[in-house]
Amino acid sequence: MINFRDTLKIKVSDMVEKLEDRMYQVYNQHSKIIQERLQEFTHKMTAIDNLGMELKEVCQTLETVYRDLCVQPEVGGILQRVGDSPEKRTPQ
Repeated sequence: MINFRDTLKIKVSDMVEKLEDRMYQVYNQHSKIIQERLQEFTHKMTAIDNLGMELKEVCQTLETVYRDLCVQPEVGGILQRVGDSPEKRTPQ
């Protein structure tokens, strides 16, 4: 009976050691994959932030252009009327 217990303890210890080794291997494998993916994620988030800033700049530029276009006909009309000489004007 004592011999059986000792043999069982040895087998269980060996199995536990093998299981621990395998767990560490799997952990290391997954840890590397997770690190790579986190790094990719960080790069992508940085790219998204940069694109967001570019988009904001484009929106501000478009807003400025739109404002200029809305004001332009009035200014253009005034400049055209001021630039006309009396000889070129047609009676209204």
